[in-house]
Amino acid sequence: MNDAHASLPDDNRIARCCKPSSVSAAKMPMATAFALRREDAYLSVNWLEYFGTADVGAAIDALRCVSRRKGYQVRPNGRFAILGVGSAKTAGLASLGRKLRIERQPLPEDPSHSGIHGYTANDLAVQIELQALVSRQDVYPGVA
Repeated sequence: MNDAHASLPDDNRIARCCKPSSVSAAKMPMATAFALRREDAYLSVNWLEYFGTADVGAAIDALRCVSRRKGYQVRPNGRFAILGVGSAKTAGLASLGRKLRIERQPLPEDPSHSGIHGYTANDLAVQIELQALVSRQDVYPGVA
């Protein structure tokens, strides 16, 4: 799939880079990890299948490299949270009554870049629904 703004398949996975301030003492993402800033139209995530491997750990390693190339300083106490695309799309059903959209938003320096569309900075319930989808085995350290 090379189309910019194309919807990602439901059976694929996305990763959200969670800064240390949005990670709990138990090293799990908090709801704030899925909060939009008021100026954002979507929540930035990365499409893991872009990296061409079924091994999530290998895809996260590739994502760490992309993050460094972009100049992002991923900290050791930050985390990557993995979500299933299909599950994440339904995160708005309970609170908004509609499915969210997950689309590619490729950048020149990050072709895996994608976005979760369909909610705003005021939709705390969606943040909580997204957080609830993340289990311990879906969380990877920011730095290997």
